[in-house]
Amino acid sequence: MRFPSCAGAALIACLCGLPAAAQSKPLLAPTSSPTSRAMQADLVVVGHVAEIEKDAVDGPAYAGAPKDQKATYKVAVVKIDDRLIGAAGLTQLRVGFPADAPAAVPPVDPAAGGRVPARVARLGGRGAVALTAGLEGCFMLDLLPGADFYVLSGYGAPLDKKGEGYAKQLEAVRKVAKAIDDPVAALKAKDLDDRFLAAHALLTRYQKGAGRPGAELGAPVSAEENRLLLDLMLELPWQPKSDAVPKVEGEPPPSRAALWPLIRPNVLGFRPPKAVPGEDANKRMDEATAAFLKDNRDRIKIKKHEK
Repeated sequence: MRFPSCAGAALIACLCGLPAAAQSKPLLAPTSSPTSRAMQADLVVVGHVAEIEKDAVDGPAYAGAPKDQKATYKVAVVKIDDRLIGAAGLTQLRVGFPADAPAAVPPVDPAAGGRVPARVARLGGRGAVALTAGLEGCFMLDLLPGADFYVLSGYGAPLDKKGEGYAKQLEAVRKVAKAIDDPVAALKAKDLDDRFLAAHALLTRYQKGAGRPGAELGAPVSAEENRLLLDLMLELPWQPKSDAVPKVEGEPPPSRAALWPLIRPNVLGFRPPKAVPGEDANKRMDEATAAFLKDNRDRIKIKKHEK
């Protein structure tokens, strides 16, 4: 079975019943793609770092950290030019980062034409990163309970406007944002890849709180959105074609297998078919999952478990 690169890992952790404290820690891998980070971020904005506050502050070491586990943060003031996800009514916000974190983007090399290498601008390396005054781009942020500032989502640097491929990456993040803002319209897109990206974004975001206390109280999506999601899953093959190439970097090619764990099929009562020697396991899963969707359309209610 093929899972989404980072959302699948996060979901598996949730479904396996990690202790509450462990669930509160970031589940995203440091090298997750911009779209994957946007799918789970509390806020996504386009803007620039206006200044770095002079004084460092103390705050929780991570979301859900015990009271005695503190970290020292520097705080950047980010002016907002465009709000993509959340941040309604805000014109600026404060973003904290570990005081000893390395810079997100190294100095621009004039010999390279004033551009930041794509691999650096896109991911900013592994681990926490520092922000610098003047940095402009797309910021994916999470709330840090117990602090009066946000933190970078998924340990990744912002998308730097000077980086190679910025426009293409931002376009993909905007599609994720539009899907979250208007799921039905996104799921009716003409292009299959766009519908798949919308479904992947929505289902990933809806499972943010799956497995946590109170997750069973998640609100159902609208009947039309529910129908469109199930229709798309039935339309997709279980596994993508061997030569399939995703249109969005970091996203899996369209397939039912990529979305399947995100509807929490075990909770719905699905049981994988037993392996039969000599038979194609993917073919059996294709048939079994399609039959399950068709036979249970009226009782499969997708819920929003986001926190």
